[in-house]
Amino acid sequence: MKKNITTLLVFLFIGISAIAQNYDIILKTNGEEMEGNVKAINDDFVSFVYKNESIDYNVKVTDIVKISFASGRVQFFNKFDEPGNSKNASLEDHHNKVAILPFAYIKDQREGDRVMSNKIQQETFSLLNKHRGGLTYQNPNDTNALLIKSGVTNNNIQGYTMGEICNILGVEFVIQGVVSVEKTNQQSFSSYSETTKNKGNNKAYIDSKGHLVGNPMNDGKSQSYGSSSSTNVQNYATSMTINIYNDKGNSIYSQDHTSFWNTQDAYKITLKYLAKRMPLYKK
Repeated sequence: MKKNITTLLVFLFIGISAIAQNYDIILKTNGEEMEGNVKAINDDFVSFVYKNESIDYNVKVTDIVKISFASGRVQFFNKFDEPGNSKNASLEDHHNKVAILPFAYIKDQREGDRVMSNKIQQETFSLLNKHRGGLTYQNPNDTNALLIKSGVTNNNIQGYTMGEICNILGVEFVIQGVVSVEKTNQQSFSSYSETTKNKGNNKAYIDSKGHLVGNPMNDGKSQSYGSSSSTNVQNYATSMTINIYNDKGNSIYSQDHTSFWNTQDAYKITLKYLAKRMPLYKK
């Protein structure tokens, strides 16, 4: 049942992203993006109208890397011209290289903060990089920059195969993850503390010279003071799914786990649990 809920949340996350793209996006070989509507495609030109405009433009097919259509479909044309770009890398160049995508972060069944997505991505990198063995993990900043330069966003990533994502990033393996956090119940904790003050151990008396010593009001007893407090703690249910794909687009690992712990950062413990069971994890 938990696995089915997690799968549903993944598709919900993808569905929300897909709705957000209302226009076609042309990515040119010089890195420029054109957002609007593609009217027609022939052997030499693409007829294109910018969003909120009505003028038709002809864009040379030789100047286009790909078109990400509003439907989610992606059509490729050419590669970037920069030498050494990861899109031109061969499968041999990918060998033993791993990239980690920003995690999908879903809080209370809604898409969460992008900052958290990148934070979990960075934490996954830090954990696995310590147990990399002969693998090379790509820095998340480089991964995200390459995705942006290639026009891959949360809105259109479902239009790519994982093999294509590996090729864009120049890696043999790519790690994709989803973290779901939901509020559950609240717990109340009460505490009581008591403080005892001693008024003095010696009663007043008259010394040998007839002088009064001590406080005549002191009966030698002690007095206690008490205070109570209560605290409400919010509990959370956390689940995580991690998938690993190779540059041929094949899934080599897929696992999900629900955390035993009920804190908001329980994903960290869940991440360690799943990481140790990954085929890429080296002790």
